[in-house]
Amino acid sequence: MATGSIREVLPEDISEDVEHIIDDILKSKMEACARILVSVIRALEHEYGPGVLKVARDAILRREPRSPSQLGKPEEDLRTFCNNLEKGCVGSHRWKRVIDAPDQIGYRFHRCLWAEVFNELEAPDIGKWLCEADEPAVRSFNPKLGFSRTRTLMDKQGECDHVFYVKK
Repeated sequence: MATGSIREVLPEDISEDVEHIIDDILKSKMEACARILVSVIRALEHEYGPGVLKVARDAILRREPRSPSQLGKPEEDLRTFCNNLEKGCVGSHRWKRVIDAPDQIGYRFHRCLWAEVFNELEAPDIGKWLCEADEPAVRSFNPKLGFSRTRTLMDKQGECDHVFYVKK
């Protein structure tokens, strides 16, 4: 089952046309934010050189780990993390859960508005930082969790193949 449609989470049914209008509004807002980020990063890069890119990327990838008291059993934290991921992606992404095992959850994302926006802005290098943040995000949620991916929409590879798992 493909998921990510805003219609799946609304309390009342809406038409596909209304969903497209909401998608367009959401994409417009995301594009405005991305355009500002790209503009600032490019201006800093121009003024201070390419080292700024590493500083900005590192800042986006930095994640504080949860305290040990917040950690649960890895299998439970895997489910919680992926449920939160799905909630956060509704409306901006489309995906199918292709693996649903106690110690592994995998997805095929076939739409990502961030990839669309950053590619349209000709800034996939900056947009890729959002993709790269997936691994540190899951690791900071529980260090016993792992992440792998071989393809991204940001790189125009047709899909993102996310696999979140409990480390052996």
